[in-house]
Amino acid sequence: MTEYKLIEGKPRIFSISSNEELLSEIREYVESYEYEFIGSASEKGDIFRKMEELSVNLIFLDADLENIDLIELTDDLELYNVPIIVIVGELFDETIDKLLMNNPYGYLLQPLEEDEVQRGMAVALRKHEQNLLTVREAESIINEKSVELLIEKSDSSLLLILSISLIIIAVLSRNATWLQWIILIPSAVMLFNSIMSLKKQAGVKPLETLPFVSIFIPAHNEEFTIESTVRSVCGLDYHVDGEPQYELIVVNDGSTDSTGEILSNLKKEFPQVKIVTRHPPRSGKGKGFVLNDALTLSRGEIIGVFDADTQIKPDYLKTIIPYLDDEVDGVQSRVKMFNKNENFLARMQHVEFTTFANTLIAKDNLDFTGFLGGNGQFIKKQAIIECGKWDGFAVTEDLNIAIKIILNGGKIRYCGECAIYQEAITSWRPFFRQRVRWAIGNFETLFVYLPQIIRSKISTLKKFNIIEHISFYSFNLLIFFGFVITLFNAISWFFFQNTTLIRMEAPVIVGILAAVAFFPGIIISLLRDHLGPVEFIKDMVKYYVYCFHLIPLFFMTMFTMMTRKERKWDKTVHKGGKDS
Repeated sequence: MTEYKLIEGKPRIFSISSNEELLSEIREYVESYEYEFIGSASEKGDIFRKMEELSVNLIFLDADLENIDLIELTDDLELYNVPIIVIVGELFDETIDKLLMNNPYGYLLQPLEEDEVQRGMAVALRKHEQNLLTVREAESIINEKSVELLIEKSDSSLLLILSISLIIIAVLSRNATWLQWIILIPSAVMLFNSIMSLKKQAGVKPLETLPFVSIFIPAHNEEFTIESTVRSVCGLDYHVDGEPQYELIVVNDGSTDSTGEILSNLKKEFPQVKIVTRHPPRSGKGKGFVLNDALTLSRGEIIGVFDADTQIKPDYLKTIIPYLDDEVDGVQSRVKMFNKNENFLARMQHVEFTTFANTLIAKDNLDFTGFLGGNGQFIKKQAIIECGKWDGFAVTEDLNIAIKIILNGGKIRYCGECAIYQEAITSWRPFFRQRVRWAIGNFETLFVYLPQIIRSKISTLKKFNIIEHISFYSFNLLIFFGFVITLFNAISWFFFQNTTLIRMEAPVIVGILAAVAFFPGIIISLLRDHLGPVEFIKDMVKYYVYCFHLIPLFFMTMFTMMTRKERKWDKTVHKGGKDS
């Protein structure tokens, strides 16, 4: 196994050459630079014997060395993880060309110049040490993520066992009073948030100058939607002296369809568009890695993230950017579905996102901090850097960076004045695939960050706000199991005259709160849609039924978390649907 050791003391220099004059010259230049020349060799067996015996930090390789296959030699020397500087004579041939292409630490031409030799050594050693530090950091991150994966597996197993045990106990004992008490807090929070969402949000001051904004769009096989998305973003009314005060960086993450070709044509039309292309094996590893690549190329002091199916209105940036004042590090915009009327599933996602918007409005009104979604989020670049950038291993990198910003003392607001329009999923299989990913992301954040949240210096109310938000999926099974019990008890009372299948004997106020807290938020959401009475009632009943998908979702999520071998980001497929 390769060892990654940093240099201690004087760097130790070894030469591979049979040219005594050259060796003498190298020794002189090395020692005059106060490095240590520890020997040389020219026979293959002798070379590897000395590499085993000596602690070598850098190798000078004479490209004129005869009777040895230099390509094979350098391949074998990779085992020792030592930088090699190639010394080349007057002639370049195919072997030397290949040797130099495979060697990242450079070469020197004969006759040697003392300052060039010394500069070459210093640069190669510094570059190699930086590479070692990068490898160590990467290994540390991988080890950390492996530990986190084990924590997630054990915690999800315990949560699943506990939930099933409680349900079995309730069924066998025909008593679920405990359930009413468990869901009392989330029920009270839902009701309170619904009430607080009725209050109008605090306004923002118009900007005197428009800050430069960088917008990122990760794109993997997005041939059906990417053109309309880019055209929509490039139609923004956000200019200074007639020039766009924003740039659009589209990261083509290993697409195998016509996404790349479409982007190339769009680049010719819109000068503010930059295209970054990621190829295997770098591509397809996670959205966080994609966003971090775009970040290194960005000019903006504010970073926005859109999905590849986004549609926005021209005044979008002028509306949302003022929210990022001196006290705010991030802002999330409203999300709507442009194909909400396509079918039942699309319509329910529209209602769901409207309901979630009410929750974020409530948090904003309470001066808690909001959270970021994957689409329509804007963050100050400095805040991204200070919290360690996006986590490429996180399944929901948006929630992950939001938690890090909050724990770092930052504030996130919600902008309900403008909206991004995205495509709702219209069939159940990809819908569940997306929701399992979302649920896993919440559980990842809950299991990994809970100790940090508790120990953080933020206020107790903000700690509660975070924990309540990221534990949402933890209570779903029990909340809707409670609804199932209520329905079966109602049916039993109707058909079997006052017969209760499973008793729920908490005080009346607790039972009422647990039973009805779900509905005010839905009612407010549907009222804001300005529906007629019949459509209002239909949508409320449909959404109630729709939410029972959370029961199988809980079990699917737990099973996936317990059986997965690595964290894997599973993107949503966009088909370019239209509103009907």
